[in-house]
Amino acid sequence: MTLDELLNHQQSQLQLLLELTGQELALLVKRKALELPPLTERKQALLLEIQATDGRLSTHPDRALLSSTHGAQVAAIRALLRDCQEQNQVAEQVLEQSLASTRKLANTLSRLHERQSMTYDQKGHTKGINKGAGFKV
Repeated sequence: MTLDELLNHQQSQLQLLLELTGQELALLVKRKALELPPLTERKQALLLEIQATDGRLSTHPDRALLSSTHGAQVAAIRALLRDCQEQNQVAEQVLEQSLASTRKLANTLSRLHERQSMTYDQKGHTKGINKGAGFKV
């Protein structure tokens, strides 16, 4: 492949990565985590392709032209890469906040359940209530 073809390919791959990251962020915001795995698999495969293309660019015989003749396109590719990284960081923060909220809710529910399932025996000691199989809500 020529240097132009590799650069164009890398740019299109990064644009697709930016789109996938945007879709990932939208799913996180909508709390549709079950739809993430197929998207994540596509993203991983694309990242491997980007890495391979980067390797081919770094070993290309005309790589010296990257800074001179193709400087503008390389700058555009780097800007696109920064956009991908920033959007990925935003998605990571949204995911971390969502997980923290879920953990907080689980802890609250657990404490509430513990309080409601405790009682005292005749000696005044706390004792858990056995809500066996016959318990109905």
